[in-house]
Amino acid sequence: MSTLQKTGQLVARFLARCLADRFPVAVASPDPLHIIVPRWDAKLGDAIVSSFFFREVRKLNARVTVLTVTELAPLHLQDFGVDRVIVTDANPGPVKLFKMARQLGHVDVVVHLVGRIKPVEILFLRLLRPACVYSFDDGLRCVNRKFGAATAGLDFPERFEKVLIDLGVNEVERKYIIPRTSRIYDTSSAPQILVNPYASRPDKSLAFTKAVLLLRAVADAYPDKSVGILCSPGSRSDANNLEAEVTRENVRALQDLATPGDAAGYISCAQVVVTVDTAIVHMAVGLETRLVAIYPTMGTEHNPWLPPASARTLVVYSHQDVHRYHRSGKKDMNSFKVEEVIAGLDKLLEPKTSSSQLLALQAQIIPGLGVASGTLVRQLPLISQSFPEIKGCYPGTINLELTRPLIVTKPDHRTAPLAWTPSGRTTEVFDLVRIGLEFGHDKRIVPAWLYIAHASPHRRTPTIHEVIAEPLDLADIPSCRIHLRASAVTLQEI
Repeated sequence: MSTLQKTGQLVARFLARCLADRFPVAVASPDPLHIIVPRWDAKLGDAIVSSFFFREVRKLNARVTVLTVTELAPLHLQDFGVDRVIVTDANPGPVKLFKMARQLGHVDVVVHLVGRIKPVEILFLRLLRPACVYSFDDGLRCVNRKFGAATAGLDFPERFEKVLIDLGVNEVERKYIIPRTSRIYDTSSAPQILVNPYASRPDKSLAFTKAVLLLRAVADAYPDKSVGILCSPGSRSDANNLEAEVTRENVRALQDLATPGDAAGYISCAQVVVTVDTAIVHMAVGLETRLVAIYPTMGTEHNPWLPPASARTLVVYSHQDVHRYHRSGKKDMNSFKVEEVIAGLDKLLEPKTSSSQLLALQAQIIPGLGVASGTLVRQLPLISQSFPEIKGCYPGTINLELTRPLIVTKPDHRTAPLAWTPSGRTTEVFDLVRIGLEFGHDKRIVPAWLYIAHASPHRRTPTIHEVIAEPLDLADIPSCRIHLRASAVTLQEI
């Protein structure tokens, strides 16, 4: 950016502050709290990171309107379940903002978590006259919820959590909402390893030669696994060229990716994803798929977009000149060692020798929450479309309290996000693990499945697990023994 452009921006901001930057004044309204969230930056990854905000703010019975671009409108309406979307241009001008202000009517809260609010947006806030404005732009008078210094050093999900708590939400669940897929994906034919070399800009993507090196290394390290190249319609031609250049039989470019939901379907089936810093990172986090994420180094600066720390996630850094980045605004995503990615995959993927080892754990049969019998009637038919072996299961769960805390890390089947609720506005992912149940002195092993609903409150207590099976008479049976693959789970210390 030239010195003249910078000077022009400073003058425009000064004038906007003089004309429109005023302290908010609360205006009482009998209507539900009306919250406005501008999302006209058109960034899918940012939208996914903030997705849980829309679910959690419903606890306040608030009405939420999102201002976003055409491409992200269905995501917010259908997947995130907001009340209203007003479609606008990316970074709209004063005429568009004036029209939107008239459409919005009374506004109580604006959540605009950016470091610097643009001059035209200051005028927009003046037109809206909200009682509260959340932003990182602490210097503005109109921002009375100053979260810049207060949340410095926090990741973006943590920052949105702080907003929710300030609004009055007591307990916040930060699990992301992932775009739903429109079809059922077959885990047996979907790629086991996904590699995404593409981002929103060329400098955030891998160079062609680096992508070829990475794909060849992954394919050669795991010749028995299929490798899929994630791409968008705009990058599909380049992905096809990558496939041709890599010349490995187990590598193919995916041809049927048109929407974020399509990508989510493949990610939900994959064993592991390798990707540069883009929306795919956050989709893998939300679907709890193992992940090797390639991020640029930022020197000593905190990067709020890193994926949350998890045993399922590893970050490989692309080293660069941070000063050069600040001058040019361009990143170098190619200065990482391919060997570090392969080492990350080796760590995340199970050793071949462990797949046949079995665990046996004692468990108490305990009362459940009383809701599974109603929800499983709708869930089981959807799950069985891609995992038919559970078709004969009773639509209710056996609730077990194990002697050891257990976390499922490699299920036998993971569904795509399924819209099982009557409204169809929210989706959920389910994991299934094959187990055997042994009761008392009866040495017969009954086939069953650990049933992990990703939105279930049981997931917060790793000693409590739900099981589905054929109809069983468990009256007066207080306990059982479960048998399962050691490679499917991680046992925690008590």
